[in-house]
Amino acid sequence: MVIRKPNKVSVAILGAACLAWTLTGCSGTNGNAGPSSPSAPSSSQASVEPSASPEASASAGPKQIAEGRPVTLSVDLHGWMPTLNKEATPENPNVFQSTQVIADEFMKLHPNVTIEWARTKPVGGLQNEVAEWLTTQVAAGTAPAITFTWGNAYQERGWYESLSADLDTPNEYMPGNEKWRELFPDYLMTHRELVDAHQNLVAIPFALYSGPPTGYYINKDLFAKYGLQPPKTWAEQFEVAKTFKENGIIPFAPWGFFKKIELSHWNIQFSVGPAYAGAIMDKTDYNKDGQIELAENIRAVKQGLYSPLEHEYAKEVYTELKKFYKDFLSPGWQDTDYTKLWNEGKVAMKEEGVWALPAENGNMERQFEFGLIPPPLVTEFAAKDIEPLKIEFTEKGPFQPGPDLSLNVLKPVVENNPDLREAAIAFLKFLTLPENVSMAVVEQGAALGAVRGSEIPPLLNDWMNNQFPIVPKANWPGAFTDEQSVLMHKEFELWVLDKSSDETFFKKINDIQQKSADAAITNMKIDTTGW
Repeated sequence: MVIRKPNKVSVAILGAACLAWTLTGCSGTNGNAGPSSPSAPSSSQASVEPSASPEASASAGPKQIAEGRPVTLSVDLHGWMPTLNKEATPENPNVFQSTQVIADEFMKLHPNVTIEWARTKPVGGLQNEVAEWLTTQVAAGTAPAITFTWGNAYQERGWYESLSADLDTPNEYMPGNEKWRELFPDYLMTHRELVDAHQNLVAIPFALYSGPPTGYYINKDLFAKYGLQPPKTWAEQFEVAKTFKENGIIPFAPWGFFKKIELSHWNIQFSVGPAYAGAIMDKTDYNKDGQIELAENIRAVKQGLYSPLEHEYAKEVYTELKKFYKDFLSPGWQDTDYTKLWNEGKVAMKEEGVWALPAENGNMERQFEFGLIPPPLVTEFAAKDIEPLKIEFTEKGPFQPGPDLSLNVLKPVVENNPDLREAAIAFLKFLTLPENVSMAVVEQGAALGAVRGSEIPPLLNDWMNNQFPIVPKANWPGAFTDEQSVLMHKEFELWVLDKSSDETFFKKINDIQQKSADAAITNMKIDTTGW
């Protein structure tokens, strides 16, 4: 993550904006956006007011941690780690210090606690690289007590401490608070990326995406020159790319960290997967709560609902993903550094996280006007055994944005160290105070705070006025174990390279998913009664 040096921000921002992004209405609902009505704010969407409870007031205030015994707390905040440099230099132009300020204030309150940053983590790495690092750290006994793992991405490993009971205790750092969970919008407390297969909350949200997590940064000058409109749908992006190719323009630059053919590319997460998975939610949303959790995906796999051997729509998912690599990307994309080409105006669209908005906004090398659009969604299906999903839009602002930074407490690190667990929970409570969240998101510039009462970064003012698609809270599952995921990616690569037939690929994909589902049921002790 690239973060520009911000203007000075006051620490005391408690009374600023109160999560305007959860108060947005929408032009309709497709039944897949979640249990809450989008037309009016629920009680969980109002700003947090201190409780008048005398019991809460009496217990408010920081308590001594570990009875004063020394505790060293290792913390990984992924892309939100404070930079070592406090001033911008030509060699290190990026400065981010708010989380260091927060940690310093916490250590002043608790002099017996020392916070150390887990700086050896491969922050820019993909999930498999981070998993390898974490596995090594856990085995060596050097893993951070608090860490970022994309919510619940590694739950089959048994690494996560349940935090549900902790959320029902007061946040002593906020006077009048009776339950820590009251600081967060209700939908986050059951978010499918934050709970495990048993509905225990295993990740504390700190920051949220300001809409979709990723987007297409577009060269507005090129679109205007060739009379093209930015694509809103998956089909439109291929038509746009065709025109650019015919005129010698590189139509699309993939995210710089994607250097190989694999199924976990952002297009399955944000363009293809939600459309097809959302269209069959009437079958896969077994508990009818408006989102597809891991256990429901596993159950649906066991029932063949994602099987390319049984459904044409499942074959079409993989066919569209193959088409992305075969027809959309330019030859040599894996070995091309598109940064200079983008700045020179030779690339029409580039794929990047919304978190890069501050850096792109301050990009002095770029000589053209840029725009940012959500990832184009699939809106038309060729398969006859499925009805296309109608996507509705908000009137203004994103609807129930998902977690950007969410933090776990690692069970192998704290289970035999109650002092360390106590310190970890206390720091997470302090970290999620509205004024602390506000300070961090305003400095970062492109994310929203996960607690009510946090401020919206000024850089997002125009972006927040857009209409946003209400994307189903569902996605197309891959494999459920690391071992089977590797096999699935390999089979997909062979198929894209035409080294495997359709029949062979679909059979192997189905076999891998079934085996991984069986392994996940066993590893996570999922109750399959009634399946």
